[in-house]
Amino acid sequence: MDAHVVPDTSVVIKWFRQGEVLAEQALALRAAYLDGQIRVSVPSLPGYELTNVLRYKDDLTTAQIEDAVQSLFDIGLEWAPPTSATMRRAAVIARATDATVYDAAFAALAESRTATFVTADEALIRRLAGSSLDVRWLGAWPV
Repeated sequence: MDAHVVPDTSVVIKWFRQGEVLAEQALALRAAYLDGQIRVSVPSLPGYELTNVLRYKDDLTTAQIEDAVQSLFDIGLEWAPPTSATMRRAAVIARATDATVYDAAFAALAESRTATFVTADEALIRRLAGSSLDVRWLGAWPV
C-alpha cells in the first residue's frame, strides 16, 4: 500500500450521511481504506467537525450521533495531532490561497505526509488550484 490520503471533513461526513452528494465516492474511499488499499491520515478536526455537523441534524438521535462518532474512532484512522510545523504551514497555505486555517490544516498535513488531500469542497479545490499541493476533488474518486 503506497497510496496515502488525507480526506477533509467534507468527505468524512459522507461516510455517515449517505444521502449527500458524492456519498458514493466517499464510501468508495472509505472502502479502499478498510480493504487496505490506501492509508488514511486526518488531523484532529474531523472529530470535532463531524460531531458538530451531526448534532444539528434533526433526523438523528443523540444515540445515533454517538454511534457515528464511535465508528469514526473505531475504524483506525491515523490521527495526527497539531504540530508547530503543520500549523505554521497551514497559516502559509491559508494566506496564499485565501482558505481557512481549518481547511489548510488538512492540506498541510497531506503535504507533510506526501499524501493526496481529498475534498468535496469545489470552492476549496479552486482556491488550491495554483498551489503545488496534491489536491483531488472527491467527485473524481473512482466508485
